[in-house]
Formats: sequence, structure tokens, C-alpha cells
Amino acid sequence: MVKPTKPTPPDRALRSNPSTFSANAEAWITYQWSEFPDYVDSVADFTDEQADNALAAALGGDLPPLTGKALQFLRVNAGETAAEFADALVASDLVDLSQVQVEDDTSTVFGQVSGQRLAQAAAVNVPDVLNASGSAPVYACRAWVNFNGTGAVAIRASGNVSSITDNGAGDYTVNFTTAMEDANYSTVSTVAGSDPNRNSVIHSSASLGIGTKSTTTVRIVTGIASSGTKADAEDVNVCIFR
Repeated sequence: MVKPTKPTPPDRALRSNPSTFSANAEAWITYQWSEFPDYVDSVADFTDEQADNALAAALGGDLPPLTGKALQFLRVNAGETAAEFADALVASDLVDLSQVQVEDDTSTVFGQVSGQRLAQAAAVNVPDVLNASGSAPVYACRAWVNFNGTGAVAIRASGNVSSITDNGAGDYTVNFTTAMEDANYSTVSTVAGSDPNRNSVIHSSASLGIGTKSTTTVRIVTGIASSGTKADAEDVNVCIFR
């Protein structure tokens, strides 16, 4: 078995070159999940075979001199006629090619990101992956939560929301796990429950159902819209977009 040849990686996927980003990102994903793992497997097989052959040669007493052979490994020569020493594979031969260089969003400095992050970047930049059509940009939800606002307030499911603070009847504070970049985000809130009179996000002192906003929290007020009375809601939903 001959020494495996390291495959040549494809061109980098650069956000500054959107015309090739998708194709290059797909090529990198294929490379790191197919060609490179196959190469690593071949290196392992090659090493195992050389070790087995060297052991057989050693057991047969057919060993070359050891002097000056530090940090080298023993293998069978190309003609398969005798054992010989060769330089060991170095780190550069097995560089982790699952790490891909892509351009930073805010500068020309290049950094390394994992293949998983590259796939995520490709998804964000390829609307078809998100089932979105048209040329308008796509913006992700930064935080969301569905919680029971009656009795002991309890989160049913959430994303980037650490907890809900109960400030009293129909008055809640949503606490973010990771802070927003500023308080200029858009808050979408809905409520539902068995009592239709309480299925409303009512007017608060700031705006429709939205109280104080900060980078770490947003206050939600629910209740009876016709009277403006605060009241707990059984099903409260909040989404944050920025």
C-alpha cells in the first residue's frame, strides 16, 4: 500500500463573493465529510500495514541500524524486499481540515470556523434553504417564549429566554439569556386562553402591551382590552426580532 496523498481543499467560501459562496460552501462541506475523512482512514490503514510489516521484519531479525533514526518509524520499502526507516507524519500532514477559513462579517481579518458554522452561514446566505423567496433579506428571531401567565408563571418552551418575572396581575418581564445589541428591537406578543375577555395584550404606559424595553429584558402587559384592566393570561407568546 502506497502512502496516501492528501487531498487538495476547495476554494474558500467568502461572504464578500456571494456569487461563489454557496458553491464553495457546499464543496467544503462535502470535502470535510467525505474526502478528508477518507484520507484520514487511508492514513490509519497505511500506518497499521507498515507497523504490521515492520513487526514481521523485526521478528525475522531483518532490521536496519537504529543509529540516527530518532523519531522515525519502521516500514517496508517500496520494493517490499526489506525494512527501512522513514520520517513520521507531522502535524501539517493531518491538519484539521474541518476548520475552514471564512471572511469575518465586519473586517478583512480571516478566522477559523467549524464546518457546522460554515453550514449555518451558508443557510443564512442561501434563502432557498430557508424556504424564502425574493431578494429581500431574511432576519432571524433573536428570542421567543411561550409561557403560562396564570398562578405560578411557568415557561412551556423558549429560545434565548432565561426566565419570566411575575410583576403582578397581567404584568410580566421577559428576561433574555443573551442580551440584545440595543433596545431597538421589534416585539411581537399574543395571548390566548379559555376566557375570551382576557385574550388581549392591553395598552400599557409605553405602548400596546409593551412596557419598558432594555437589552436584557422586555415587559409585557396582558388583560381585558375593553376596560384596560390587567389580568393574567393562560397562554402568552413573545417574539423578539432585530
